[in-house]
Amino acid sequence: MKRLLVLVFLALAATCANAAADEPFKVVAENDWYPYSALRDGKPDGMAVDLVRAAYAAAGAKVEFVSQPYARCLEEVEAGWQLGCFDTTREPATEARFRFHDNPLFSANIVIIAPVDSPAHDLGPVDLKNQRVAVTNGYTYGEPFQGDASVDKSVVKNDLSVLRVVAMKRVAYGVIYDKVMAHLLAEHGSELAGKVKIVGLLFQPDLYVSFSKKRPEATAAIAALDRGLEIIRKNGTYHEIEQRWAARFSVAGAPQ
Repeated sequence: MKRLLVLVFLALAATCANAAADEPFKVVAENDWYPYSALRDGKPDGMAVDLVRAAYAAAGAKVEFVSQPYARCLEEVEAGWQLGCFDTTREPATEARFRFHDNPLFSANIVIIAPVDSPAHDLGPVDLKNQRVAVTNGYTYGEPFQGDASVDKSVVKNDLSVLRVVAMKRVAYGVIYDKVMAHLLAEHGSELAGKVKIVGLLFQPDLYVSFSKKRPEATAAIAALDRGLEIIRKNGTYHEIEQRWAARFSVAGAPQ
């Protein structure tokens, strides 16, 4: 009888383990950062979404996406309510809050923008000292800019608001990712066309999925993502996804 109970226990344990292995990793995709990650036609869409999905598939793992505002998803991941959130820069401030995978999802350009009649050009982070600069709530922008207290950072709710306050000359400069700028100028051309321009490069960060330090399954999720990213970089899938999105979004003055 005891032997039978042991066998039943082992069978149940194996069934539970298999069920757990089949459970998808559920991560949050930012809802308003197209063309990288946004809620479009009721579902997450963008280059980062495609890369995360392809990487997990290549690693033989399942993934499901939840869509949330970026600042909220960071808070929920830090609290352990969500497993992961993308896209996040990896720097001291975020390293203290989250776990990260080794291989970045992608690299991108954060550009400095100004009103179209501004004489500024070829600016860098040091040129923003003692200037009022529009930034998006919850975003990080790399050092030295992020920790520079001499920069008057005017926090607005989203990237479109960055473009708007620059166009209206409420701030001297704004910072925004160049492909996000290209998308927003295309969608809001009647409002913004000919009113803002790129005047410099702030930072070229790598972007990651930030994982919760409070969720035990984060270890497996991180390992699978790293393994999958390595596979798709080698087999050409990564390049195909990156080039497909790059061909659709560009803006004058952006770094090549």
